Amino acid sequence: MLLPAFVPLALLGTSFVFAVIELGLGGHVASFYTGSHKTLVYDPSSAWGYSYQTVNLTVPAILAFLIFTAVWTMLVSLAAFLLPFFLRAKAAPGTRLNTIITGALCGVYFATMVFWLACFADIAAELDGLGASSNYYNAVMAFAVLLWLLFVALFVIVVLAMCGVLESDGPGYAGMRKREMAATEGTQMQTVEVA
Repeated sequence: MLLPAFVPLALLGTSFVFAVIELGLGGHVASFYTGSHKTLVYDPSSAWGYSYQTVNLTVPAILAFLIFTAVWTMLVSLAAFLLPFFLRAKAAPGTRLNTIITGALCGVYFATMVFWLACFADIAAELDGLGASSNYYNAVMAFAVLLWLLFVALFVIVVLAMCGVLESDGPGYAGMRKREMAATEGTQMQTVEVA
């Protein structure tokens, strides 16, 4: 079955835009944890039982990983979006370069899919119902789930292209079986010309 060439490009464009939004949201949430803040703590030696204490906060590791994953996604989306335009002539369906690109896209999409799964699952586990009051955390989780779903779809498209079920003309999304057909056609052409 032939996949229209705009489908992977639309998924990659959407994932790039969502990654930019996720980077902004993640940076905004991380800004809550930077610097020093004065907090009210219980102090039995004080006259009224409480005193202010300066606390230095650090960004949680999952937020730092989320920001890394957003930047990673932007780079992967941009590279995979521009790849068909620059390598259309060199990586025609059935060439070795197309096979290498298909395998690389499969690996990169799988890694990005796992990164987003880890991000939203860990944030949901850390909050454990506490994020319902913060719209920023809810938005971070929502966009992380959407990005995970986008990369699941991209991964499935590449795997189906590798199996020859769903093919496209773009490099990385063309089936690997065309190489065998091109080799047999070339052999048949040579035998016809020689005879």
